[in-house]
Amino acid sequence: MNDVDERIRALRPDALTDDAYRRRREADLARAFATAKPRLRPVSRLRLRPRLVLTGALIGLAAAVAVPAVMTGTIGLRGPGGGRSEGAPSSVAAPDRSPAEKTAVTLDARSFLLASAKTVAHESTPEGRYWFDRTRTFEPVGSGAIVAHTDESWSDGKNGRLSSNQDVQVTFETAADEAAWKAKGSPSLWPAPRTEDFSMVLGMQIGAKTLTLGTEQKLPGDVEGLERWLRSAHREGSFANFAFEGARHLLSMPTSAATRASMLRILAAQPGLVLKQGVLDPIGRTGTAVTTANGHHTLVIDESGARLLAFRYDGPDEKPRATDSRTVFIPARKGLKVAYESSGWVNELGARK
Repeated sequence: MNDVDERIRALRPDALTDDAYRRRREADLARAFATAKPRLRPVSRLRLRPRLVLTGALIGLAAAVAVPAVMTGTIGLRGPGGGRSEGAPSSVAAPDRSPAEKTAVTLDARSFLLASAKTVAHESTPEGRYWFDRTRTFEPVGSGAIVAHTDESWSDGKNGRLSSNQDVQVTFETAADEAAWKAKGSPSLWPAPRTEDFSMVLGMQIGAKTLTLGTEQKLPGDVEGLERWLRSAHREGSFANFAFEGARHLLSMPTSAATRASMLRILAAQPGLVLKQGVLDPIGRTGTAVTTANGHHTLVIDESGARLLAFRYDGPDEKPRATDSRTVFIPARKGLKVAYESSGWVNELGARK
């Protein structure tokens, strides 16, 4: 049993229910990942921001912006997959064999993503009226200043609520940067907190495609179909990086379990990805980081493989660009980080997961 899929199947007796299997499998996988793994320094994650398309009557909504999921890079989508672990390779021995028969399974980016896909594929589909989402974003704003803010949203596809710019905290890269800011009179670096109900259709644009709360749940659930959809959405730059950035959005949306699992399998096919275990996300949670070959984009996934924790962007600062009247584009700066704190379906506005 030197194949990752066979090892994972061995963890699931037929008598187990899906729920029991998921709980046991995540614990078993977490223990496996903990075996012989090097202790690495914390690494943050990155983010590229989706473009938000607003249709309908917007009620006093000042901070509803989005960012395009367009990326550039050099790695290709097709290839042998694989990837590498930073530092000494991590491996675990296959169980239930004699010492002479035991082989090692390397925990590289490909095997981790494929194992994560197995976990996600068995998730159930919860129900509720509103999709709730809470993020903690760390925005480099220039002159060494970084603004952290929390944003929450509720939407049923047509109506909802946005609570933006909450718990704002400003830090500086150096003491000199902070002193220069104070010398200018400590000017405001971020808008005031705001909570507004709205009546509109929220859409997230990924390349040439726009997803709404209804259509994102109808994305293909198979690898071939989802790859065709991604290719039809791709407009510029490396398709491999476009697929990686698309994953950041599809894994945090209320997409189906099959779609999320297929997205992880598409990522697993990318060559040159780097795996880092024992990484801390921006709010201190431990996960496993997968970074593109060029180092520009990182996803931090919890160690069981079931949940996207964070995103980090470490590419060059993006340039402003023209958009239509319904879309706002905010260029991403190097060091942009987003932590996905909580999300899920709820039945009432204001309810949280």
